[in-house]
Amino acid sequence: MNGPLTAERERAVGKDRASAALWAVDLLGPLEARRAGLPVELPPRRRSVLALLALRAGTLVTDDGLVDALWGRDAPQTAVRTLHSHIAKLGAALSTDGARLIRRRGPGYLLEADTVRVDRVGFESLTSDGLRYLAQGRCAEAARALTGALALWRGDPLSDAPVHEWALTEVDYLRGLRLQAGEGLFAARLVAGPHAAAAVAEIERLVAEEPLRERLWELLIVALHLGGRTGDALDAYQRARRRLVDELGIDPGEGLRHVEEGVLRGSADARALLRLAPEAARVRGQGPTGPLSLPQQVSALVGREADLAETAGLLRAARLVTLTGFGGTGKSRLAVAAAREAAPEFSEVVFLDVAGLADESVLDAVAAALGVPAHGPDPVLDRIARRVAYDHVLLVLDDCERLAGACALAVRELLGRCPHLRVLATSQEALRVPGEALKPVAPLRFPNPALVRTGADLAGYAAADLFAERARLGCLEALAAPDARAVAEICARCHGLPLALELAAARPLGLTELADLLRDPFAVLDGGRFGARPHHRALRETAEWSYLLLSPRERRALRALSVFGGAFTLDDVAAVHVETPALELVTRLADRSLLTSARTEGGTRYELVDAVRRYAAERLAARPDERRQARRDHASRYRSRAEEIERHLRGPRLGALMTEIAARHDDVRAALDWLTRDDPEGALRLAASLWRYHEMRGGAVEGVRWLDGVLAASPRDVAATARAKALWASAKLTALGGGYGDAVGKAEQALDLFRREHDDAGTARALALLGKIAAERGDYERALEFGRGSRDTAVRCGDGRAVGHALRLLGSASWLAGDPASALRHSAEAAHHFRLAGDRERLSRCRLDLGAAALYSDDPETASGRLQEALLLAFELRSREGVAWAEHLRALVDLRRGDHDRALRRLTTALGLFHELGVRWRQASVLDALAAALTGRAPILAAELLGTAEQIRADLAIPVPACERPALAGTTAALQTHLDAATLKAARTLGRWHQITHLRRHLSDLLG
Repeated sequence: MNGPLTAERERAVGKDRASAALWAVDLLGPLEARRAGLPVELPPRRRSVLALLALRAGTLVTDDGLVDALWGRDAPQTAVRTLHSHIAKLGAALSTDGARLIRRRGPGYLLEADTVRVDRVGFESLTSDGLRYLAQGRCAEAARALTGALALWRGDPLSDAPVHEWALTEVDYLRGLRLQAGEGLFAARLVAGPHAAAAVAEIERLVAEEPLRERLWELLIVALHLGGRTGDALDAYQRARRRLVDELGIDPGEGLRHVEEGVLRGSADARALLRLAPEAARVRGQGPTGPLSLPQQVSALVGREADLAETAGLLRAARLVTLTGFGGTGKSRLAVAAAREAAPEFSEVVFLDVAGLADESVLDAVAAALGVPAHGPDPVLDRIARRVAYDHVLLVLDDCERLAGACALAVRELLGRCPHLRVLATSQEALRVPGEALKPVAPLRFPNPALVRTGADLAGYAAADLFAERARLGCLEALAAPDARAVAEICARCHGLPLALELAAARPLGLTELADLLRDPFAVLDGGRFGARPHHRALRETAEWSYLLLSPRERRALRALSVFGGAFTLDDVAAVHVETPALELVTRLADRSLLTSARTEGGTRYELVDAVRRYAAERLAARPDERRQARRDHASRYRSRAEEIERHLRGPRLGALMTEIAARHDDVRAALDWLTRDDPEGALRLAASLWRYHEMRGGAVEGVRWLDGVLAASPRDVAATARAKALWASAKLTALGGGYGDAVGKAEQALDLFRREHDDAGTARALALLGKIAAERGDYERALEFGRGSRDTAVRCGDGRAVGHALRLLGSASWLAGDPASALRHSAEAAHHFRLAGDRERLSRCRLDLGAAALYSDDPETASGRLQEALLLAFELRSREGVAWAEHLRALVDLRRGDHDRALRRLTTALGLFHELGVRWRQASVLDALAAALTGRAPILAAELLGTAEQIRADLAIPVPACERPALAGTTAALQTHLDAATLKAARTLGRWHQITHLRRHLSDLLG
């Protein structure tokens, strides 16, 4: 193309502004968005969203990709919802006559490239033209195109739109491309002359900024030489050589050596010095290999659109890109697809299957793939360097993990000698070559089977899309509900691993049958794909391939770690494997793509790839002594960790500790099973230490099942203190669920054991529990008796916190009994003890009691203040039960003030929390209060709520608390004025059949 740029190119760089509806987004500097030339102002976060979409205009950017690039690793839990809100508002701001510039596509969004001009597109286009003209020796045209490209540059890309992760790579790529454009422009001007002397200062500045960029040194040396400063030019060569040797450990490349030789010969031909002769140029895409050397894909690449785009960006920004991940994640398929898309940008694309090499002669194999003669007088590396020279070659090295060390050495040498060579590698571990850009290839996203009800729930999950495509299921949304759930189960049991999904899709089984059989994936995902490599034919072979690549010590460690059913920490690793430092071990396994890591509120967690864990567990089971020791270490670790957590399960760390236990649920269960057989006392200690966790998460039933199971299995001669605590914990949780008779029996057994062991602290705790049960059952005299006994025992043993617990029992029992004056005295004294002990959670409970006492003393103002304090502290401590109590009692204050709407909202919240926690006796009291709030608004519903409360109390065999009886009598009387006797009775009878879940939905609808 000679003469002026074409109209298409002019439009690409924004010179055609005839259309008034034209939108423009400029990224090469501070972000600018314009419509018909007029700026559009956007808030900061929306500027960043627009920048990210514009970086990949016309290409899908997934939700996850946008979240990563907007927030990096500190993305909030609400990130996706916040993102959608920003895009909705941004889309509205960028709409034109009803046409939207931003569109939703599958799992992400795209910016319509046809209707938005992005300066990056014009910059890349002009730079590509200019560098091609330069390679063809058309220097005047190259200078014109590159000048136009650099004119678009207004400053550092996106300098006022903060971005993270892959977007930073894109910005680095643009900076690198600008350097290439600048280098090309200087080369074109040096050939055109006479600009050598004027160019020296500018090139010197760039060399100072990029001292390891050899092309800049070449330009500087040529400019100095052509400007009559040959001595300075040779000195610049020596400076370049020292810098490269000192910092990279490599000698100057062929280009720099060629320039030095030309200067020494006294050549004044800039074209020859810079190797710009037309006969030396090769046209991209017309090399002897090219795309046809890549393996031909017989099936479509599914679910990897974002990965493909990110890999393309990395290939533009880095000379070595390594796709890492466990076997079967689809690294090879992604690499081939990325290479095929990038092929037009290279003169040659060369593919090499490293897994098929018989030895470690990687350089010889690369030479053979390039068509370099097998033998010659000089080393193979020199022959490869001469063959590649300045060609833009993309070398794809597939399955490098078996020869990772040899591949790393070969790639380091090749990149040092071939300045325009780029390498795309796949490996289970990084090659660790300087400048390497890593792209982890994760399994595909799969749905949570528990959340899938219809085929529509599978939308947006790449794992489901891949399975459906390979199994020829057709449209996922058309699947019947059972089949949709089965597909979700299949994807989950394959853990989103493409290899596993493809093997599963090939099984001639029904969906529900396949989902059930995949409980043992090794047995099902076997014996397929005869044309595949051995480690891609079955899931077990894939895991075995990874296992055999490890050293004997790493294999022992992997077997030990297979006892963990879920995530684990460095301390967990140290507990089951002492042979290797924990950090060194997990780093090595992570490098091998055998485990993943995630940052959580409680610290970094690690987890073995599921197929690897299953395989290592099989190998461990074949070694009984080793398995016994690993299981023993695992169980001991969880017992000691659970006991440690129990001591700290309060205060600001409460949420993190609760999350930690929940995440380790399967491991705790496995540890408990092992200890029940191997160490009964340890089993009792582990189960008992989890009582508070079960209480706070509403898991009383499971907790009782665990405790009663280990109690039944433990011999009678087990340590009495361990049995006593387990009985106490089981009684506590049994009472929480309303099983008061069983709870009293267990608590009394615990009390006898504590007294027999002269354990005053345990005795005080058992007496307090018996008092709490008596108070909930309405036996207030007995409750106060137990409370006084607990207090006296705690005082005798000097346990201030236990004294506080006993006093708090006395306070709560007093106001429930209708004695607010005593409640105020006891609760104030209890608060004093908890304040001294630093127990802020129990202090919050005392404020609840003080608020209740003030309420029943007809002092609603004081009650409101105390309850507000209690609520704020409960929120801070993440105490759901504390929030439920506070909202319930505050609603009673609202009712006294006549604010029924506010009371209704608070009571609905309290009912939901008490229901989730399993606190049944309080649900009845909340239902009574709800009936009072609804008497005038929905009398029939109010009567039904009273009936539901009656049924709960009948089931639990408990009375209405004494303090609540006057209010309940008033509610009943009020209902009698709204409903006739027959309707009232019928409604209350109907209410006895209601479920709390149904009532919660009804109340939510009522509140709108």
